[in-house]
Amino acid sequence: MTPPPPPLDEDLARLSALAREGGAVAPVVLRVQADLFAASRRREAEAAAFGELAVRLLPQVDADTAAHVARRVAALPETPPAVLATLYARGGEAARRVAALAPASLSDTDRPEPLVALARARRNDLALDEIARLLARDDPAIDRALAENPAAPLQGRARADLVARARTRASLARALLDRGDLPPDEAASLYVHADEARRASLLLALATAPRPASRPVSRPRPTPEIVAGLIEAADRGDRATFGSRLAAALGLAATPAWRFEDPERHDVLALALLAAGLREEEAIRIFLTLHPAIARSVPVVFRLVSLFRGAPRSVAARLVEALHDVAIGARRAGRHVPALAPDPRERAGARVFSTLLPERREQTTPPSRTASEA
Repeated sequence: MTPPPPPLDEDLARLSALAREGGAVAPVVLRVQADLFAASRRREAEAAAFGELAVRLLPQVDADTAAHVARRVAALPETPPAVLATLYARGGEAARRVAALAPASLSDTDRPEPLVALARARRNDLALDEIARLLARDDPAIDRALAENPAAPLQGRARADLVARARTRASLARALLDRGDLPPDEAASLYVHADEARRASLLLALATAPRPASRPVSRPRPTPEIVAGLIEAADRGDRATFGSRLAAALGLAATPAWRFEDPERHDVLALALLAAGLREEEAIRIFLTLHPAIARSVPVVFRLVSLFRGAPRSVAARLVEALHDVAIGARRAGRHVPALAPDPRERAGARVFSTLLPERREQTTPPSRTASEA
């Protein structure tokens, strides 16, 4: 009679003894032991033995086996830290799995490979110091993963760094705006990357939120000479001169990169003219002459007129300041209206944005110039 096979534990013990000496059986033993450990109800009691075996065999096995072990045990709280550290040190898929699944954050004294860092950025237990390390990489994919991670606490310098980078990265800006937890002025700095509905909500948020104490209200009112200079530069299509004159009208310390010809920045022209204190007919004249990309589009002109009419001047000024990180009135230009002076354009924010969405489609021709503009 054939003797019965030895117990499975005895088979594994023999294979493990062979594996400790190296050879082809090491990957097989390690995979089986990882599966058994993951399925066991006695993981706490078996953790030390599994850890000793895994740490010994992991350097001998191929990348696929290491990744298999990581998939099976990285998320288990009973997995010995030494096993996680060994898997992490392997790099590749094994390290990425540990980075994404391990219950506790691993020491990150070195610079992990990009996919591993990306996995860390998507975790729901990120600490502020690890967020700082991830941001220090200045990797667009990692920045976006942090912005899209609702559990990542974006505060202070970390949030400021992401917002600054989002000014030139549309996808990052949209991810930050989707979070819904940016202060109004920081969200407004990303206005040009927002869709139409989001823009209206950003303007409304500025209208209803207290103004930061660090940004006192300033309402420059340009002289007739300043207005004439703006209109003259726009009529000539001299956008560089127009931009510098507009900055002077706003009392800015330097001229921003206005780029009004870019479709996503058309709104900024209307808001900047409103903030500078121009009248509606003066703004329309500029809309119709400054740049063909604006003047030749009836929907664009009507949108800018609607925005100019609907937005409170204080909101326009606040958005221009946020968008270009400038302070209106930093350099006095023209006459100045004190902050408490009455301004008929300052209407309740809840009523003024109804003109922005949707556009009035029944109009088919742009506003004509007034007789005084001819």
